Amino acid sequence: MKLLKLIIVILFANVSLSFAGHHEENSYMMEALQKTGKHSILIAAIKSSGLEKLFNEESKVPRTLYAPNDDAFNKLPKAMSDELFEKNNIKALRKLLLNHVFAGTHSEENVKSSGTLTVNLDGKILKIYQGDDLYVKDMVITEKDINVQNGIIHSIECVMFVQPSVEDKRLDLETRNKYSITSCCMRTDLEVDMFLSDVK
Repeated sequence: MKLLKLIIVILFANVSLSFAGHHEENSYMMEALQKTGKHSILIAAIKSSGLEKLFNEESKVPRTLYAPNDDAFNKLPKAMSDELFEKNNIKALRKLLLNHVFAGTHSEENVKSSGTLTVNLDGKILKIYQGDDLYVKDMVITEKDINVQNGIIHSIECVMFVQPSVEDKRLDLETRNKYSITSCCMRTDLEVDMFLSDVK
């Protein structure tokens, strides 16, 4: 646990504040999300979770939000959608949101093709990569580098599932052994079951 805290401190201390791309003058994450017109479900989820202060002016620490758009939430497996919005599982909702927020500001300018180590607010350490575009494994960024006062937003077209690499069958054996954590789109009932089994 001490090692994890040390890594988080180091990652925050080495944050790059060089912003490129779309800049929302004097806006914070919640305001910027409202302006896109494409994140109403995410905004409602944030408000329902009780985590709103992480996304507004109360939070000054720079971070990166991978923001699933409305289409992304509509593509969730029914079991997950029901858990979040019908059963109102607040613990699962909070965990899901924290998996989408990362320490520091990650833009196309400062993410290396070889991978940049980062940690999300759920405490999972993983690498993000930039190939032809900035991405976290197989997620596609639909709008990148929306810069705000408290960080940067990337709009994504699916809801992220952060998982142990050994359980991600889409990875080859070498990658599973090299990286302990990966992220992909939540698409199957099996992934929903795996996610929910980790909710405490």
